[in-house]
Amino acid sequence: MKKFENNIFESTTTIEYEDSGLKGILTNKGFLLLFQKAANAHSAYINFSFNDLIENDLSWIILNWRLQVFHRPIRESKVTIKTWISFYNHIYTLREYEMYDENNNLCAIAESKFCLFDLTRGRIAKLPENIGTMYGTIDKKVFNNDDLPRLPDPTTYPIFSDKYKIRRFDLDANIHVHNLNYLNFAYELLPENIFYGPEFNNVEIFFKHEIKLGQTIHSFLYNDPDHKNGYIICIKNEDETITHSNIKLYN
Repeated sequence: MKKFENNIFESTTTIEYEDSGLKGILTNKGFLLLFQKAANAHSAYINFSFNDLIENDLSWIILNWRLQVFHRPIRESKVTIKTWISFYNHIYTLREYEMYDENNNLCAIAESKFCLFDLTRGRIAKLPENIGTMYGTIDKKVFNNDDLPRLPDPTTYPIFSDKYKIRRFDLDANIHVHNLNYLNFAYELLPENIFYGPEFNNVEIFFKHEIKLGQTIHSFLYNDPDHKNGYIICIKNEDETITHSNIKLYN
């Protein structure tokens, strides 16, 4: 079921096997994937989908994610996702998300920042002048504070690091690493007892530079000084001169 009323796009979907973890509950990557699918469906609904953009050598890219989870739905249950644009300028849009379970309980909220990318020139493109008319906007943010500040590189000593060479199945249709695979890289650094333990209820992902096929990344794991039992993951290039992404996981 899909509908677009009062500038809010609403869709209902089922939690699939690949969206859930070992205990059959929706994972953080699963939340973000379903939110991203809802955003894509919203764009397709107004004829501004990936297929429409690619004809003009354009594509949406994500600059950051923020997720907060209150309740995790289980595999094969239905959820309803509401999404809308809360702000836009000539460079980016802010998109808000809410997810509800079958009993209309709020499961999670999220926010992402999107911009258009010119695939021919390899740089950010200006948004269409009628972007506000196309999507509509609602002056409502799911997080009460202002836009997330960029997460700086940690200055403390890392507790673990690892290298990884990017392979073809890490890539998306834009021929660079899919935004949610950065979360995979982050989780792979976690100690085994943390990886298989309860999910973190807060995720922040800041993208700085794209990662392409054949690159070797060097990822570093740090304790988060602001959150007990939280972590910061910094993903750099092999010689550590470029930061590709910083990620926070905490409760």
